[in-house]
Amino acid sequence: MGVKESPYTPAHKLAVLLLGVLAIRLLVLFVAPWGLHGDEAQYWAWSQDLAFGYFSKPPMIAWVIAATTSVFGQAEWAVRLAAPFLHLATSVMIFLAARRFFDARVGFWAAATYTLMPAVWLSSFIMSTDATLLLCWATALQAWACLRDGGHWGRVIQLGLALGFGLLSKYAMAFMVPVLVLAVLVDPPTRRALLGIKGIVVAAIAAALLTPNLMWNAANEFATISHTADNANLGRDLFNPQEVIQFWFDQLGVFGVLPFPLLLIALIAAFRGKLSTPSHSPVKWLAVFAALPLIAITIEALLSRANANWAVTAYVAAPILVAFWATRTSRRLAWLKWGLIVQTGTCLFMGGILTNERTVDAVGFSNAVKRLRAWPETSDQIRAKLALGSFEYIAVDNRLVFYDLNYYEITPDIPDVKISHSPPELAMWSLNASPAHHANLTRALPDTARSVLLVSYHHNFEAYFHEDFETLEALPPIEIDLGGGKTRVLKAWRATGYRKTSREDRT
Repeated sequence: MGVKESPYTPAHKLAVLLLGVLAIRLLVLFVAPWGLHGDEAQYWAWSQDLAFGYFSKPPMIAWVIAATTSVFGQAEWAVRLAAPFLHLATSVMIFLAARRFFDARVGFWAAATYTLMPAVWLSSFIMSTDATLLLCWATALQAWACLRDGGHWGRVIQLGLALGFGLLSKYAMAFMVPVLVLAVLVDPPTRRALLGIKGIVVAAIAAALLTPNLMWNAANEFATISHTADNANLGRDLFNPQEVIQFWFDQLGVFGVLPFPLLLIALIAAFRGKLSTPSHSPVKWLAVFAALPLIAITIEALLSRANANWAVTAYVAAPILVAFWATRTSRRLAWLKWGLIVQTGTCLFMGGILTNERTVDAVGFSNAVKRLRAWPETSDQIRAKLALGSFEYIAVDNRLVFYDLNYYEITPDIPDVKISHSPPELAMWSLNASPAHHANLTRALPDTARSVLLVSYHHNFEAYFHEDFETLEALPPIEIDLGGGKTRVLKAWRATGYRKTSREDRT
């Protein structure tokens, strides 16, 4: 008798995996005790004032948060709710793309590799721009896969929308454009699909979606584009090999301790032509899609610096390439399976620890979550100081502190604090004349002769405060126990006579 085949297809198996992982991620999302990180609180603030652009990012993340919070309220979990669903949708698109490129078995392992990435586990519990960016990238890749294989106008529209909304998520979507242009020039299937009116329509749709954001930038001194360029930070030493080493080491934590070396092996094999495939195979193109962001950010790291997630767009094509490489032999697939099993077990173990404040403190992880703790208590202590005087503004000197205090409602009255006047407005003190972030752009402390409650996160700005204010009277500092031996210390002053600086050299 022959071996009985499983009645479950790769699509069925993937559905079980994705739904199981989604259930775990939603459970953690609902029970975890952590407040919003300052970046998340910033994105939430943007969602309360919808626009076509913001200082440091395009607008998509604000639109997504507005959609979830308008339905489910303003709780932390509601701000983050879209993240696990966006990653699930990205996994589905990766499966569909890999199935079109190769087969359903490769599609399953590609989607599983993406779903179980350490960075995707983390990103499913926070709200970041990467979640929408990666979905748009995967949707564009799947549209391109279909167009190479004879897809028609529906896929043309899909590709244009994915590129446009991807650029509205994060400008890193632009990494896809030169590869598509090159493919049109030298890849016959892509040339047949996109050289001509279809390619023009793709570009027109993407440009139409991006245009309102460019208009917003033009009206705001190209704030987002300038900020993105400033992130390159090319004013420092232009040779930083230690940054390259750190960036590549960090990729083990992004893609996986074993999957990342497997990716490097697969990339080498693809570029050397060792992955024998039919004519016009997408293998080398997938390798280019994965390699370009890694190479570009490596160069940036060498010249300046790079965060671990700046090359995240590599990890849509990368799982497909790794899955195709691994499924060609049972031994390779066993390595991939064990890599996914070990990193998933590690992520689940870490997730279990991080859902409980006591276990976090017990194992010494308090430093990792200190920015997520005790913001309501911090707000309460700051509000209590309002009874010490008649303040027109509460001004802070740190963007993340500003947005966390904004989210946790620093200004409303609380029962034990009696204020004889209307609550002061939360504002952002300016380090330099030019805005450095969205709070500086939209909520900057204006010139005023009235009293300001000045709250300082940075402990080296006092000389600058003396430059900007006529009087500066120290108040008792604000000290918040964050657990695990960590304390949040904010200095406080009663200040008057504020005049915004005209300097641009303060650091």
